[in-house]
Amino acid sequence: MAGVVALLALGTATGAVALTLTQQDRPVAAPVQTQEPAPAPSATIPSSAPITATPAPRPTSLPTAPAGTVVPIPAPCSSLVPEGDYARFFGAARLIETVFEDGDPRETTPEDRLHGLTSPDGNLSCWWRNEGTAAELSINIHRTSADEEVVAAEGTCSDRLGGRVCTTTITHELSTAPQTATTLYRDGLTVSIGQTDFPTNGLLPAVVGEIWGD
Repeated sequence: MAGVVALLALGTATGAVALTLTQQDRPVAAPVQTQEPAPAPSATIPSSAPITATPAPRPTSLPTAPAGTVVPIPAPCSSLVPEGDYARFFGAARLIETVFEDGDPRETTPEDRLHGLTSPDGNLSCWWRNEGTAAELSINIHRTSADEEVVAAEGTCSDRLGGRVCTTTITHELSTAPQTATTLYRDGLTVSIGQTDFPTNGLLPAVVGEIWGD
């Protein structure tokens, strides 16, 4: 009887050892890891755009003529402002107008009225005068080397109306009233307006609109 018990005990111990060895030889499976799905992108627009090293270029407020383009000068002088505004600006003042080409004066032609002055040396001189008074207004438009004239410009200057605008007051010995001179330099044209006791409102922007379509 003692021998049977001993064999059972030995068998039990041997089985335990075998079980232990079997478990050690069998690879243990790695734990399964689950990954949470990435959140869907938000459909809302960010409150501010990202800051970049180079700012996006801004368009210019007013267009300029392409390099080498000759900007036509409207002619005759009455076409320098909208037809409906002529009386508001000039009233019944007498108009004297002259076209200069190659330095020689001439009258406007049907070709000028149709296409404007397009020759490189074509200039337009307009002079309004109230008879019997000192009131007068002049508009002179000529082609120029803009850089040279802007450097030599006097008075108070600012960048507007697509170019450089300078205003100054001139006192003439033979005139009892000072003259206000306003000059625009733009696209190779110089537009000069002189006013003596002849006030206007919005004249230069009106002329710019007829020349450049602004």
